[in-house]
Amino acid sequence: MLHEIIHSADHLISSDGAWWILGINGILLIPAIFAVFFYPVEVLSTVGALMALAVVAFVARWMFIRKRE
Repeated sequence: MLHEIIHSADHLISSDGAWWILGINGILLIPAIFAVFFYPVEVLSTVGALMALAVVAFVARWMFIRKRE
């Protein structure tokens, strides 16, 4: 079914260009948008956890670089 959804726009979008990537991202983004509407607390907590993890990774990298110098 996913194959049919992805390839339903083959006649509109060439698969060798950036529009193909944007089309695939758009198809995969729709369930994420629905998840935000139906599970807002879970999505917000997941986004918060990912942001915290990104900050920790950034600080750890920064500290590693400063320690090496």
